[in-house]
Amino acid sequence: MYEDFGTTLNRGFKTWTRNLNICIPFILNFFVSLILYVFVILFGLIGFLFFGSNTGSIADPSTLPSTELYKMLWEGFRDNMAISVLAIIVFSLLGMFLQAFFTAGAIGMAKKASETGDTVLFDMVRSGSKNAFRLFLTNLLITLMLLAGIVFIVPGALTIGDLSSLSVLIENPEAAVGGMGTLAIGILVWGIYSLIINIALSLAPYALIIDELDPLDALKTGYGFFKKNKLDVFLIWIIAVGLAFINGLLGEFMGAQNTLISGITYIIPILVLQPFITILWTRLYLSREGKDLDNHYDLLSGPDGF
Repeated sequence: MYEDFGTTLNRGFKTWTRNLNICIPFILNFFVSLILYVFVILFGLIGFLFFGSNTGSIADPSTLPSTELYKMLWEGFRDNMAISVLAIIVFSLLGMFLQAFFTAGAIGMAKKASETGDTVLFDMVRSGSKNAFRLFLTNLLITLMLLAGIVFIVPGALTIGDLSSLSVLIENPEAAVGGMGTLAIGILVWGIYSLIINIALSLAPYALIIDELDPLDALKTGYGFFKKNKLDVFLIWIIAVGLAFINGLLGEFMGAQNTLISGITYIIPILVLQPFITILWTRLYLSREGKDLDNHYDLLSGPDGF
C-alpha cells in the first residue's frame, strides 16, 4: 500500500508510540557490546602485560610507572603482532555478528508492527535468528566497499613521502605542502564516497530482512530502491542525522552543567532515535514496495499495553 512521505512519517510515529518495546533490541545490543568491549580490553591488557613482562608472570600495573606500563604494553603488542591483529579481527567480526543479530531483530519487530500494529519480543528472536548471518555478510560487504575508498588517500600518502625527517621539510617544503594538500583532498573524497555509499545502501538491510534476500541481492535491491526514491531516502537520512545532531548539542551544552541531562541525552539514541528511525525506514520500504500495512486508524486509539 503506497503512502506519501508525510503519511509515512505520521503513521511511523504512531507505530513507534504504540510499540515502544522496539527499543529492547538496541538496549540488548548496547549491553552485550559493552560486555564484549570490556572483555576485549581486559583480555588484551592481561595478555600484553604477560608477554611484555620479563619475569614470566603478569605484571601488576599499580606498581609500575606510567611510562614503564605503556612501554610494556607496546612491547607486548609488538612482539605478538600477528596474534594481536588476529584477535582484533576475530573480536571485531564477533561484535559485527552480535550487532547484526539485534539489528535484524529490531527490523523484524518494526516490520511486524508496521504490518499488524503490534509486535512482541519473540519477533526479535525469530527475525534475529533467521537473518543475522545474512545481515552480517551484508554489513561486511558494505564495510569492504567503504574501506576500498582508501585508494583515494594513496596518492597523497605517496606524495608526502617520509615526513619523519626534518631535513626533508627544510630542503623541499613545497613538495611536503603539496603532498599534504593532496592527502587532505583524498581524505575529503573518501568521506564523500563513504557518505554516498551509506545513503545509497541505507535500505539494503531492510530489503534483506523484509524480502528475505541473500546479501548480494539485498545490496542490488537496496540501491535500486534508492534510485527510485532518492528524495524520500535522503529526507529520512536527514531526519536521523538531524535528531542525532540536536541530541548531541543538548548533551554538549546542557549536559556539562547537569548530570541528569547528560545521562538522558546519552540514552535517547538507544531508547528513542534508533527505534523510531528503524520504523521509518521499514515503513518507507514496505509502502513503496506495495506491501501490506496496518491501517493507521487502528493506531489512533493508542496502545492497549506495553
